[in-house]
Amino acid sequence: MLEEIVAEARKYNVATALDPKPGGIDPVRGLTFIKPNRNEAFAMANVQDRTPGADPRTDPALRNAAEVLLEQWQPDHLLISLAAQGMGLFRRDRKEEIIPTRAREVFDVSGAGDTVTAAYTLALASGADPVTAADIANRAASVVVAKVGTAPIAFSELCDVCEQEDA
Repeated sequence: MLEEIVAEARKYNVATALDPKPGGIDPVRGLTFIKPNRNEAFAMANVQDRTPGADPRTDPALRNAAEVLLEQWQPDHLLISLAAQGMGLFRRDRKEEIIPTRAREVFDVSGAGDTVTAAYTLALASGADPVTAADIANRAASVVVAKVGTAPIAFSELCDVCEQEDA
């Protein structure tokens, strides 16, 4: 059923996103993007993470897990949350980007993944390219992790963090 919904959404150029959990659902092919965190990505790909602290720009295990997920799920984009190391954006066209973390203070990561998913989807739907969308999503997450508990991000907060220069 989900693949039928995704196919119908694709006809009308509607972005589809999923933050899948290992063992929670069989691959849904054709989504605009999926957004697991690193541990989830490795578990879903059935790849052992032997290099959890490695630089994601040169981590062959991360790249291997991403390739497996791109093949199994066939999303347009795969956005893997890498905690303090930022996010990895992988695409079927073999382009990849590592978006560095923006968080300065982390009080609670509750809801950060949902924030990334929502902000990335909204940015894509607004016409942003995948790298810009990932950067916006990363900035949005930096705001919510600085709050205690699950908290929304106000539009003004997103504007403020997007206007800040790279430190």
